[in-house]
Amino acid sequence: MCAAIDDAIHSRYLEAVLNDIVDVESGRIEVIEEETEGWLFWIRSSSVTFEGKFDQGSGGEVTLAQFKFAVSTFRDFLNDPERKPVEVLFPEE
Repeated sequence: MCAAIDDAIHSRYLEAVLNDIVDVESGRIEVIEEETEGWLFWIRSSSVTFEGKFDQGSGGEVTLAQFKFAVSTFRDFLNDPERKPVEVLFPEE
């Protein structure tokens, strides 16, 4: 997951992925396939799965909530012009 998100170095792309997540969460779309330079991933309400495009193999599976949290945190980091330290509060599960 981290490698796939790291490939998406533009906050506009990350914002689009967050919009896709909302579409999946709301049930408007069942599954969305996304792609970065090195990864393919599928966003579903139950999980997000990753597959490398260049023999990296499977990148595993995370929950939709974990993926949304990671994408939004990285987007917020990229949008901070002052590059202040980022404190990440992990949700209780």
